[in-house]
This record gives sequence, structure tokens and C-alpha cells, in this order.
Amino acid sequence: MGKAKGKAPHVRNGTANKGATKIQAEETPQKILEGLFDLQWHSYIALGVFVGVYLKCTSASIPSGDAGDFIMAAQHFGVAHPPGYPLYVTAGYLWMNLLPFGNPAFKLNVLTSFIGGLAAFIVYLTAYKITNFIPSAVFASGVFGFSHLIWFHSVGAEIFSLNNLFCGLLLYWVVRFQQADVTHRARVAMEASFLSGLSMCNQHTSGLFIGVIGAWMFMSLLKDKAITMQQFLQTGAAFAVALTPYIQLPVSAYFAHAPSTWGDHRTLAGIIKHVAREEYGTFRLTADDTVSGDLFGNMATYTSDLVHELTNVTLALCVLCVATAWYFPKIRTIVYVYVANMFVYIMFFCNQANIDHSRELMKGVLERFWMQSNIPVSILAGCGIWCVYTPIKEKCNSLGTVLYYALGVGALAMAAYQIKNNYTICDMSKNYIMRDYGRKLLDAMPANSVLLVEGDMPSLTSRYLRYCENYRPDVDVVDQELIGFAWYKPMHKHNFKQYIFPYDREVYFKDVLARKGDQYAFSYNFQSVFDVHTRAGIPLYIYPFMKHGDESYKEHYDLLPTNMVYEVRHKQMAYTVDQFLDKAYQQDYNFNENMAYCDGTLYPVRSWEYVIAESCGHTAFFPPEHAHRMITVGNAYTDPKNHPTLVNIYKLYKRAHDTLTITEEDGTKTRNLFAPDHNKNFGVICYLIYNNLANINKDEAGKFAKVMVEQWEVYFNRSGKQDTDGLMRVINDVFNRYPDIKTNEKYLM
Repeated sequence: MGKAKGKAPHVRNGTANKGATKIQAEETPQKILEGLFDLQWHSYIALGVFVGVYLKCTSASIPSGDAGDFIMAAQHFGVAHPPGYPLYVTAGYLWMNLLPFGNPAFKLNVLTSFIGGLAAFIVYLTAYKITNFIPSAVFASGVFGFSHLIWFHSVGAEIFSLNNLFCGLLLYWVVRFQQADVTHRARVAMEASFLSGLSMCNQHTSGLFIGVIGAWMFMSLLKDKAITMQQFLQTGAAFAVALTPYIQLPVSAYFAHAPSTWGDHRTLAGIIKHVAREEYGTFRLTADDTVSGDLFGNMATYTSDLVHELTNVTLALCVLCVATAWYFPKIRTIVYVYVANMFVYIMFFCNQANIDHSRELMKGVLERFWMQSNIPVSILAGCGIWCVYTPIKEKCNSLGTVLYYALGVGALAMAAYQIKNNYTICDMSKNYIMRDYGRKLLDAMPANSVLLVEGDMPSLTSRYLRYCENYRPDVDVVDQELIGFAWYKPMHKHNFKQYIFPYDREVYFKDVLARKGDQYAFSYNFQSVFDVHTRAGIPLYIYPFMKHGDESYKEHYDLLPTNMVYEVRHKQMAYTVDQFLDKAYQQDYNFNENMAYCDGTLYPVRSWEYVIAESCGHTAFFPPEHAHRMITVGNAYTDPKNHPTLVNIYKLYKRAHDTLTITEEDGTKTRNLFAPDHNKNFGVICYLIYNNLANINKDEAGKFAKVMVEQWEVYFNRSGKQDTDGLMRVINDVFNRYPDIKTNEKYLM
């Protein structure tokens, strides 16, 4: 029997282990992980910190963004929007069935927080494996893991944390490959191929990393003649095997019957269409052909966001590392591979991202995709610290220890700085805004009714509550966008109790279908929807508006604002203005405390929370403005008999205004949770009343004039617009007639 190669057998108390069986028995999962990741005592501390902080900040209920879609898919084993994200959905399904406590949203949020903590931990391990320098690892993981984007999207049910984990692992495997013995690199490449396949079962943007890393590994193996044809085929097979989570799509289609599934995956063509994101624009972020990718504009946005997220210090250290990498053979190749990754990702994505980033919300949507490129930037910045430390230590060894601890303290300080800046905005543990918003929508609905919703947040929040928490099971929630797809009826008709597909036709009318000719016969419009539900006596409501482009209903139907939603009402059953006012007075606009903070003081303007607050503010003013429009038809407001109606409209305006105006306890600051145009319209109704009373009761008219002036002044201050409607002329006339209107208490309402 020949001599054993490699390490000598482990000896305990002077006695050799008994054969290979004993050695294999010691290959526990922990030891395998330690062999793959070079785990040290300090790395466990880093893992505990990231996972602990993320769990502390985990969202307690449904978060914003696409979270509702993922939670519904995971809860019912459905399929999420393209490309389906089968790995995240399947893991979420298993996890949600294992975790014994919490609502469905909280369960998936917890899993995401664990994944996010692992992603930040991998950044720590990668920086340490490159440099073997703890301050580098602390700095890289601290600025990355506690940056706003990474932190925020790691505490709610989103796929970005899993994408960050896979991209981090791919960058870690770059280091493993480079540091491995040439004879072992083929195996490392096979492991990387398997990780690549899994990552493609989540977010396809990781394919940009895979392309660069895979090409570099393959060229290196060919150059060193370190791969055989068998190993090459095995590497490809590893990638293919890792794609097996996509089996979830047809399994869901045939067996799950989920109320939240997207697409028809009962055929290979349907699966390919979904995975290729054909309905989302394939290589673009959206299917909107009217907006093209703006390379330079997107690059400017990315650079600004990079500095905001990771700080100038991080960017400077990253540049330093890249500039000096040539002088450090230990890290040179790794740095250049990372730079190539960043270059390909940024250039491709900036060119293809067809989002209008002039809008703050769309900027928020776009910036989520910068997280992937922030990973190598953070790691290179950590390596930049090592590049500063190494030459100084080599030239003056006596400074080595002092500099080591100084850099360590600096790295911790940078992590603390990130925590200080981002903790408040990333702590979602008490954020129930989306849940409360969805509940208010559903609470506005009468029994056994249908709600047609437009937009991601109204749709996802209300459908999550309806189909995951069984909230208002008597209400059918139908997404106006989704009914435009041919797969919607066959995949969802079994989920509805009230909603009727008109004339048993297949798909809601869309211009894109009309151009295809024969499909027009199988489509319907919203008048068809309204007709069939009106005849069946099923209450039908809209929120927040009708889908743009379809005005077929306007000849026969009105949309009447009632509470937060619009009632679809046939014009033959129209209300009088007084009947409408009586109905409007019964509505509840008592937004809770969570809503009061959605005005930009806590959540940024580009967040969905801010958009929800603005939407709610608009909604509260819709009833008085609708009544305003009703009474101005034919100048009915000039009729003295309608003066009481004008006053009632004023009261409705005032209630909406007072409900959505927040004054601090010390009275020094007032915040308005509604758009400035509502101040203007409130002032207009006051002007109509003032005009009617001016020659009848001067003092009573002065009271309304005072409110009018206040509202128009607030309008000009908040909007910054010029006076194009002659409002200032009216204000000056009021001041001429009532010189003391601002100080005399008799003009107070």
C-alpha cells in the first residue's frame, strides 16, 4: 500500500486515526463551510452584527415596492412577476410554512433579513480573504451593509438581498479561484458555475457578473491548460442543474392554483416568455418603448447615488486601490476582474435602463439596481485601506501596530457613521403604512363588491390583505393592468366570487391587441365591464383612477368619489349635488399616525411611503372638488337657493384640509399632507361664497374672504407658481375692502 499523499493523518494522544472512515466522519458541514470560507472568530462577530441589526429593523407587515407580489407568490406557491424568481419564492414558501409565528409578510421579511445579513457577511469575508486584514473587512462590509439601499432592501420581502448574496459569492469565488492551486481551479470554476445557475434563478442582472467572471475563469484555465473536456462539460452541467428551481413555474401552474400568479406556465412557450421577461421589455427595466435608456443621464445619477450611499471616503479608497493595484501582485488580478465587472454592469445597465429618472419615485426604482455594483466598490475600498497600510508597515515596522489599530478604529467609525445616518429611515419594525393603506381601501368597500385597482401599491397592498390575511374576503380585487394579459382569465377566473368577465371574452382591450387584428374580437373595454356588473347588481369601485386610454364608459357612467375609492354609477341613477354631499359627509378620512409621517420628514420623497401619503391627500379632497364641479355646471352657484349647498361644500373642504394638516405640539411648524393645488381649490370655493355674500352680509362675507386669502397665500408659498389666474388681484380687492381682515377676530370662522 503506497504512502498517503498530502497531510499526515490526524494524531490524538499519539495514536493515528483508524483509516479514511474516521477522516470522512470529521468532514462535518461546519468544517466544509470553514474550508470554503476561511471562517475566523471575528467573522462570526460580523455575521451576528449584520443579521442581528437587520432582524431588529425587519418590517412588521407588508413593505412597499414589489414585496406584496413576492409574499403572495410565496404564500400560495404562485409565480411572481417576470422572470418569476423561483428560488426566492420556493425558499419563501418553505420558510413561511416552517416559521410558527407572525403574519405572512413578517415571515418572508424575516427570511429576507437573514439573507441580507449573509450578503453583508460575504462582503466581509471577501475583503478579508483578499487582504487578510481585519480593518479592510470591517470597512468594506460596514459601508456596504449599513448603506441606505442595502439596509432598507434587506428588511422587507424583496429579491435584492438574495441577488446581493449571489453577486457577493461570485466575487468571493473570484478570490478562491485566483488563490487556488492551478490544479484545483477547474473545481473552483465548477462551484462558481453552480452558483451562477442559482443566481439566474433569482435576478437576471447577475448575468452581467457571470459573463465577466466566467470568461475570465475559462480563459485562465485554457491559458494554464488546467481544464479537460470532461471538466468543461461538468462545469456546464453544474450550471444547468442549478437552474432546476425553474421547475416551480409549471408545478405552480398545474397544482397551486394561486390567486396571485403571473402568467400561464402550462406550456414551454409560456415559461420561456415569462423567464425572458417579454412582458417587461426583456433587456430593459420596463416595456415602455416611449422611454429609451439614457446612458449619460443614468451614469450621472449612479455617480451621485454612489457618493450618497457609500460616501466620498469610500469612493476615494476605491480609486486608490485601482490606481495602485499594479504594485501589489497579491491583489492585482482580483482588482482588475472586479473593475471589469463594474464597467460592464454600469455601461450595460445605464444604456438599457429606460426609466424617467427626472421623477423622484422613478429615481427610487432605478437606484435599487445600483446595489449590485456597490458590492465591488465597497470591497475595493476595503482593499484601499490595505494598500495604505502595507507600504507604510514595510518601510517602518514600528508604526505597523499603531496604524493597524488606527485603521481599525477608523473602519468602525465609518460603520458607525453609516448606522447613524440610516438607522431611522431603515428601521421598518413599526412601519404599518402599507398595511393600513390597504385596509383603508378595503374598508371603503361595501359588502360583496368588486374593486378595480390601478398601480402597484394599491394593487399589491389590497390583494395581499385579501388573499394572504383573508381580510375582506367578500371583496374581489382586480388589477386593471393584469386583466390586459391573455393569460389572466384562464389563470384567475376561479379566484373571483363577484367579478364577471364580460361576455365570456378573453382579455381586456389594449391598443397593442387592437393592432393584431383577430384578437380584437376577443377583447372588451371598461364600458363592457361596467355594463355587466350594473346589470348583475354588483357594486363596482375604482381606485385610484381608470386606466389611461380607455374612455369608453364616460357617455353612460360617472365615477363618484366615495371615501377613498370611486363608485361606478350609471348616469340614469346620478346623485344630485345635495345627495352626493350627504353621502360624502358619512365618509371617514381619519388617517392614522403612520400616515402623518409620510410627508418627506421621515421617508424620502422618492419612497413609496411618500407617494402613498400624497395619494391619500389627493383622495380626501376629491369629494368636495367633485361637488364643486357639480355646482359650477351652468353657473348654478350664482343661484341664491344654492348658497347652503356652497357652504356645505366649504365644510367638506375644511374637513379634508384640517384632517391632513399636521401642526407640531409647539405650534411652530405645520405640515400639509396634500398637494398645493388643493389649497387653491379650497380658496376658490371660499371666493364663490364670498362673492355671493359680498352685497348681502359684509361681515359674514369677510369670514370666507379671510380663509380664501389664507389658502391662496399658502398655495403660492408651497407651489412656487406665478399667478396666472388673477388670484392676487382678488386678494388685493379683499384687502382694500377689509384692511384689518388678518387681525380682526370678527372674521374668524
